[in-house]
Formats: sequence, C-alpha cells, structure tokens
Amino acid sequence: MIELIVFDIDGVITDGSVIIDSNGNEQKQINLKDIDAIFELHRRGYQLAAITGEDTEIVNYFEKRFPWKYFYRGNKTKSETIQQMERRAGISKENICYIGDGKYDIEPLSYAGLGVCPANAIDKAKNAADIILQNDGGKGCIWELISVLEKYNDEECSHNYFYRRLEEHTNIFKKLASDQTLMNTVMKIGDRIIEIFKAKGAVYLCGNGGSAADAQHIATEFISRFYKERPGLNAEALSVNTSTLTAVGNDYSFERIFARQLEAKAQAGDMIIGITTSGASKNVLEALRYARENDIIPVLLMGGFENPKLDDEAEYIIKVPSLVTPRIQEAHIFIGHVIAEYVEHRMFAKNKKEKDEM
Repeated sequence: MIELIVFDIDGVITDGSVIIDSNGNEQKQINLKDIDAIFELHRRGYQLAAITGEDTEIVNYFEKRFPWKYFYRGNKTKSETIQQMERRAGISKENICYIGDGKYDIEPLSYAGLGVCPANAIDKAKNAADIILQNDGGKGCIWELISVLEKYNDEECSHNYFYRRLEEHTNIFKKLASDQTLMNTVMKIGDRIIEIFKAKGAVYLCGNGGSAADAQHIATEFISRFYKERPGLNAEALSVNTSTLTAVGNDYSFERIFARQLEAKAQAGDMIIGITTSGASKNVLEALRYARENDIIPVLLMGGFENPKLDDEAEYIIKVPSLVTPRIQEAHIFIGHVIAEYVEHRMFAKNKKEKDEM
C-alpha cells in the first residue's frame, strides 16, 4: 500500500525544458493538469514529498506552491534522503512511491517500493523503474500516476494482481542485470555451444514438467532461427513422450529417462543443458552425472535454491535469483533466447562489422 509519494521536480512536474528570457532569467513549464493532480493526490490522503538537486529561485516557487510533507532542495543523494523520510514518517520503503526521470533518480527508483518514471525518462531510469508511464514529464504524467496508484493500492482490483506479478518479474531481471558472474557464465555457455556446432557436435536439453516445455522451446530456437536465414543447428530436447517414459521407466527407472537417451545419442564433446526450477529433479541430475562421466559438457539452469551438493553436478550452473517457479521459468526462457540469439549472430554474421554490432 503506497502512503508516501516522492517527486523529482525537473522532468516530472516540469517538462524538463528551460526557457531563458532576454535578461537571462530561467523559466520552466508546468502543466495545469499536473498541478491539479498533485493537489488531488493530497486530497486522497497521500503524503507528498519532493527531492530536487537544484537550489534556485524557481525551487522556491515549487516549495511554496504545493502541500508537501517533506521538501529537500540541492540534494543529489536521494536514496539516503528517502531513508530519512522513512524514519520520520514511520513507514517502510514498500509504502513509498518514487517518480523521477534522470540520472540522479536511478537509485531511488530501484530503492522505493514502487518506482515510476515518465515516458521520456532516460533509459537507465526506465530500466530501474517498476512502471513506465505513457505520458511525458510535465505533460500529464501525474494524472496518469493517480490512475496507477488507484489500481496498485486496490487489492481487490485485477490490475493490482498484475502489478504485483510484474514487480516480481522486474525485480528478478534487475538482479540478473547486476550479476556479472551470471552474465559471464551465460556468454561462456554461448561460446562453448558455438565451438560444439562448428565441430559438428550436438546440444541436448532436458527438463520435467514446465521445464520440459522450456527445453523444447530453446532447442527449437537453434533448429529453426532467430533473425537470420541459416542452416538448422543440431539441438534436441530429450523426449518426455509417454512411450519413452513408460518404456525406460519400466525397464530401468524413471530417474534414468534422460540419462538413457543421452547414452543412445550423445558423443564426447556434446553438451547437455538440464533445466529444473528447484535443482531437485533426479531425472535431470542423473543426466548431468552421466554427462560428466562421459565427457559431455553438463550445464544446469535452476532457481535460487541453496544446495551445496549441486556445485559439482555441472560445469556451468546458472541460478535465477528467485524461488517462485513461474518467475524462474520466465528467466530460463530469456536466458535460452539470449544464448540462441548470440550463437546465431556469432556463427552467421556476414562480416566483422556485423559481429561487432552485437
């Protein structure tokens, strides 16, 4: 539940432009709808605050014009200031909405419970925000914010459910974007796959349940194409059809379904990518063990579950920073897409310039 809304001023309440008159005085533009919107938020019971990096005569106008609970000027350490407000107001960051558009807003957009930016915010601010508005700063974006907050705070509204799931998804991808080790691992896997395909080897994928569908999806991206007209690449999702499951399961064990298929198909130097949200799928782990013992490169994609026993199961392990199955699966598909697209680009770029544009 949002209780406190913290505004950047330039580029949010104003449109970010500066008009200089003949005397060298600065003027800024503000939309009457946004003026009304700020007072409407106050009427609806929200506490309002503003943090601006400027300390000019124009700032005096903004400080006096609106019903602020807190107002900070000449301040570029905005996250620290929000923490001060938390203590003063006795609320947590989950109850704070921050709206900003520029480089000094990136950190507070990530920090606040709900980060919002106008449509014309800089790219890094958009990446940090939970919601990107459709209107530009100073051009009605605050009226739009009212509508967003109505739905965000109404737990009975279906939009609220959508926002919460979107927040989960966005937060995971922000963590992915800041994890250099994970990114390096993903790209190393891509480079190894390129080596395998150039050597006429194969990449196999496997998973149970929803992860079986993910394995099929990613394998198809290699076999089909992303953007380039090119030969199909030798990738295959190990079968989970009923005949294979019952035959291998009855003759051996259901934990050997994927390992048995690897035994029939794979050669030394190939790769197996095992996909499991929890890291506990015995069928997937048995396939990775078989791969390790037979010089097949084992890769594990999983969620953020702690299991030290898995550290030796694969040459490459990618842990999505979530314990929520649908969010983990969304990230697995994204990672699979990145790898498949990277492999296609590197293998089939027409010239060095096109490769360097990657």
